[in-house]
Amino acid sequence: MNDFAGMEELMQDFLTEASDLLSDVDSKLMGLEKSPHDRDLLNVIFRGFHTIKGGAGFLNATELVTLCHLTENLFDKLRNGELVLTAELMDVIFAATGEVRQMFGALAQNRQPDAAPPEMIAALHAALKGEAIAAPKAAASQAVAPQAAAPQPTALQSTAPQPAALQAADGLDWNVLYQALVGGAAPAPATLASVVPVSPAPAPSAPAHPSAAAPELSSLGRRSADVPGNKAPPAGRRENEAAKDNTIRVDTDRLDQVLNLSGEIGLTKNRLTHLRSDLLQGRSDAPTLRALDQSVSQLDMLVVNLQNAVMKTRMQPIGRLFNKYPRLARDLARQLGKDVELVLSGEETEIDKTMIEDLNDPLVHLIRNAVDHGVEGPEQRAAAGKPEKSLVHLGARQEGDHILITIVDDGKGMRPEVIRNKAIEKGLISAESASSLDDEQSLGLILLPGFSTKDEISSVSGRGVGMDVVKTNIQKLKGNISITSVPGKGSEFTISLPLTLAILPVLLLRLCNQSFAVPLSLVREILSISQDELQLVSGKPTMVVRGEVLPVLSLASLIEWEQTETPEVGVLMQVGNNSFILSADGFAGHDDVVIKSLDTFRPKGVAGVTMSSEGEIVLILDIKELLGEVRGHSS
Repeated sequence: MNDFAGMEELMQDFLTEASDLLSDVDSKLMGLEKSPHDRDLLNVIFRGFHTIKGGAGFLNATELVTLCHLTENLFDKLRNGELVLTAELMDVIFAATGEVRQMFGALAQNRQPDAAPPEMIAALHAALKGEAIAAPKAAASQAVAPQAAAPQPTALQSTAPQPAALQAADGLDWNVLYQALVGGAAPAPATLASVVPVSPAPAPSAPAHPSAAAPELSSLGRRSADVPGNKAPPAGRRENEAAKDNTIRVDTDRLDQVLNLSGEIGLTKNRLTHLRSDLLQGRSDAPTLRALDQSVSQLDMLVVNLQNAVMKTRMQPIGRLFNKYPRLARDLARQLGKDVELVLSGEETEIDKTMIEDLNDPLVHLIRNAVDHGVEGPEQRAAAGKPEKSLVHLGARQEGDHILITIVDDGKGMRPEVIRNKAIEKGLISAESASSLDDEQSLGLILLPGFSTKDEISSVSGRGVGMDVVKTNIQKLKGNISITSVPGKGSEFTISLPLTLAILPVLLLRLCNQSFAVPLSLVREILSISQDELQLVSGKPTMVVRGEVLPVLSLASLIEWEQTETPEVGVLMQVGNNSFILSADGFAGHDDVVIKSLDTFRPKGVAGVTMSSEGEIVLILDIKELLGEVRGHSS
């Protein structure tokens, strides 16, 4: 039975506000542990819990009120100097805040939360009396992902068998792809299992207004609005799995900008409609044509500005995700008997909301690995002349049209030869293949499924699936991960991600009569190719560009199409540390395209499809996958 019939909107307001407050409390608690006598921090924490308790009371969530009240009393005694903050007391507080978050989960499923575990209530009462306490078992952290979770198929992977190469695309039903892009009848099962276009960016809505009956639910004081995202999963699914947060908190200034641009586009549309009427009536004089040209140019500018404004509504500070992890690192370090501090930077860096959600699992695994595998225990650090406290840095920054996220530890580092030997021992690669790997490639072996340097499985690690999950999820986000390590000094993991998945700047190439698109971020420059400049090295064509000998790869050979013309255009591309020239028949400029994915039917080497301004279907190539196919055939 629904315990909150008719209160859905108020409930959603409460959960949004209270979850933000609780995340802020957790962050402030990490600061309080370093500065236990900071009264300002204690006051902020006390007020946050008091606000959560007030909202829970309005919703008659009795058990949540009880737990919040006891924890609030602890904070009150701490700020009044009646209690001294100890590591054991902090464990009790963190256990209580974890249980509060669990209760939020029950409320999200429209049911009253169960009472907190008796041992937790007993520990809180003992702490309030100043008695010796045994920290209760903390509720599972929201940020912690199941260690043994198997990687799921990515958005660009089909669970059905895939064609061997892109040559299958030559026989695709282009009418089916056209319908997939512009809408229309569903394709017949015999032709295509299903074509699922990427959902467009969510349309902005009017700001949400919390109920006046619960003033404490809107305590953050931010001028913002909640914008609904994709359709929420059915209620039946939410009973068994955590529902994704499908709302975006947007500054109303950004929504005002979208509204203003929409109004200007409407005015320009009216002007174009009037000019069209004049043209149909035979008016084609110079002033009319000039007015038409100006209106089209103005519409083009307004659409670009609107597109950018809508994209900004999807952008969220990555700090909302980062702020979960200091507690995760702290709890795990306590469990392992280590002293570890997670240092954050670049929290203000903005990234697409949908990417923030999918980044959680990879970052959780990387932070857990840094604390468990990366940094040493107190004895080892003392023997190595290092400070007892280990530092793990989690940072984000924007470079061009990409976001870089780094996880750096000051631990023992990794030795490439040890990684290679472990991979051979586990049967992941052959000894012959391992001997040809350089140090960077050897470190990349830890991303293979089943790789683990631990011989025993624990509750933290040892199953060999964590880093595989990291690689799979990062690839799903069109990103990549690189690893560097210095033995005895530490390791650094760098994740590179596009700013957004919705719009992609591309270079358009022509092959025969078909257009293909390659990500503009991979393009260094465009060259003309003369057959006289091509040289064969080990039987493969190369070209010298400013003293650098680069391999020349034919687009036709990459996708296994028959080459009918001599390539005249070369695109100098940079993929990771590899530079090469991609040859094609010609190019047709560059564009910013909206990607439509083919989730259940995708030839290898195709990241998705889009439509050109002429209404032509354009295949967006996955260059990294195509290069992987070439390396696979070569080996």
